[in-house]
Amino acid sequence: MGKVIFGLALALLISRGAAAQDDGVALVKVLEGSAFAVQSGDRQALSVGQSIFQQDIVETASGSVGLTFKDGSRISIGPNSRVEFKAFEFAPSDNRLSFLISIIKGTMQYISGIIAKLSPEAVRIETPVATVVVRGTRFLAKVEGN
Repeated sequence: MGKVIFGLALALLISRGAAAQDDGVALVKVLEGSAFAVQSGDRQALSVGQSIFQQDIVETASGSVGLTFKDGSRISIGPNSRVEFKAFEFAPSDNRLSFLISIIKGTMQYISGIIAKLSPEAVRIETPVATVVVRGTRFLAKVEGN
């Protein structure tokens, strides 16, 4: 009986973890040094395999972080950077596609995924001085900041 209850409890925990992970828009794939996610004012250290969510702000000091999004897009964020993930929607069967991030400061390399292939106008990168609509497959941006 104890094994059955333990098995059910474990299955419930795994399914809750999978559901929570499904809410994420990207996963941390590479981490050098330290990076942080800021969520509603709460700052926590990132680790490989951790989810990034809509409205998260990723900050680096001397480190860098590589993220892979659900549509296959990849972003590398360099040292001394701050990037906000404003919108991400990947539901191609419902024709709901959006990718909007804001580089507040620092460096970032973007490599496009499926959203850019299906709907290039749906991918936008904001900077303090301009918004870029991504039509290519790869670019590097640097924003001088405070």
